[in-house]
Amino acid sequence: MLVHFITFGENPAVVIGRERGLFAAHGLEVETIVTRSSTQQMRGLSDGTYDVASTAFDNVLAWSGREGADIHAVAQASERMGLPVYVRPEIHDWEDLRGRLLAVDAVDTAYALVLRRILLAHGLDMKRGDYELDPVGATGPRFESMNSGQTFAGILNPPWDQRAEAAGMRRIADYREVLPNYPGGVFAVTAAWAAAHRRELVDFLKCLAEATAWGNDPANRAEALGVLRNALELDEAGAAKDLSSLPVTTELNVDGLQVPLDLRVSFELPPRKGTDLAAYYDPRYHAEAVG
Repeated sequence: MLVHFITFGENPAVVIGRERGLFAAHGLEVETIVTRSSTQQMRGLSDGTYDVASTAFDNVLAWSGREGADIHAVAQASERMGLPVYVRPEIHDWEDLRGRLLAVDAVDTAYALVLRRILLAHGLDMKRGDYELDPVGATGPRFESMNSGQTFAGILNPPWDQRAEAAGMRRIADYREVLPNYPGGVFAVTAAWAAAHRRELVDFLKCLAEATAWGNDPANRAEALGVLRNALELDEAGAAKDLSSLPVTTELNVDGLQVPLDLRVSFELPPRKGTDLAAYYDPRYHAEAVG
């Protein structure tokens, strides 16, 4: 079966699973689509264009029930997020961002809320009109927007942070100063697709768990780096950074999931399906996958 997998960047567990033949052994072929925005990703997941997404859990909160589909997180996709805030060279301090246009993916989801929380800690409040958000899309488009001078700050995930520094931009903050427990990314599906493709989803998650365990084993480090280098055409440092993003386990970090929910509520953006965390994740498929 072909699984349409949409992500913001190549997921190392998926790459390892594909390159080591784990998916093929279960009769799965995984097609990876790199998205330009969370709107494209989550709308496509909702309408069935894509089957599985690797995304921020806040996108699950924002989109579940938004266009008719119940969306659930089913497994952990990454151990942590790299969420540094970068500014253009002419920005010297936080006050220089007052009245400026800032780059985000979408104005009411995920890292836009993280950015708002960081700015709030430094005396800048969007509700007061201290700045505006421009929903330009994923990290690549955010970098392009900042590099062109259209916007003046934004969260730039690796490897775009390195490009930003090469372009003269400066790292000014990191999410950990205000949200130290913000969770890594998750694998998400619609409830309808999961119910109709239970066997395939369980096998997919089984492969991810095996690939993650293999990639985390120090005895396999050299081989795992080689797999990522060759498959993704990375240098040693890039492969090491990708490998380090593997979660310790693919079991959901449920305590961490509460953080974006609380953040969303604090900005008066409660999810459509209410504020009960249990409505937005389903651990049953992963439990079956790992036995």
